Amino acid sequence: MTKEIQGLTRNKKAKVKPSEIVTRPDDFQYRENEVENHHVEDLANLIRQGRPVDPLDVWKDDETGELVVIDGHHRHAAFKRTTTAKKVPIVIWQGSIEDARLHALQENAKARLPMTATEKSNAAWKLVCFKTDDAQPKPLYSKARVVKTTGVSEGTVASMRRKLRQLESSDDPEVPETWQGALALLKGRQREELDEDEREALIQERTARLDEKVGKEIATMADIQFDAVARMLEKRLGSKVRNLADWWRDVDAVGDECEEDDEELPF
Repeated sequence: MTKEIQGLTRNKKAKVKPSEIVTRPDDFQYRENEVENHHVEDLANLIRQGRPVDPLDVWKDDETGELVVIDGHHRHAAFKRTTTAKKVPIVIWQGSIEDARLHALQENAKARLPMTATEKSNAAWKLVCFKTDDAQPKPLYSKARVVKTTGVSEGTVASMRRKLRQLESSDDPEVPETWQGALALLKGRQREELDEDEREALIQERTARLDEKVGKEIATMADIQFDAVARMLEKRLGSKVRNLADWWRDVDAVGDECEEDDEELPF
């Protein structure tokens, strides 16, 4: 029995060796990290215990014959991690790679690990960057399709299209993989004023970079001795620590961020 979803046809269920399945993160993964280790290990423990795990959704590439994971990257990694699983349960989908990408994104959006706002905007950016394979390439996915699939606003998608055209028309047509990276690159080149959505995306990108550098250490030390974190912030921020206190008070009061000038950010 076949079933059609998002332009794909569900062909059949099967069980195959883990080595027979491949991943293509550039096409079918929309998270900042392809897998989260703790979630993989939890699933691997279930497999070792003989507990049932949902089948992986795989797309059959008619050109190469490969079975490519479009939903279930954590389960796939868990099956590979354990020696007790000789076969992996899968559901095979067939159709175009364009429809397979959308299916993967929609499954990620409703998955067991919810997508963050940054991941959603980066997924939308990835879809916006896909072009038709023509002499004069056009957007592969319509604005409405990107909005419906990712959940970002129509204004954000329109802005993404404008920024992509600016990047492609520059002397050095570099196109970053993330929306935040694209905004940061353009801001550095043009020093142009950003609208509200763009400013928020830039803040998210800077937040992610800062968190990657020191976030884990700060969180760990806050659990051990919070006073040490407070004194470090006071030392590094100086008088601006008062701005941080005011920002937190505003968030508590109105549930929103204060509007601090980007140029005053210390990173």
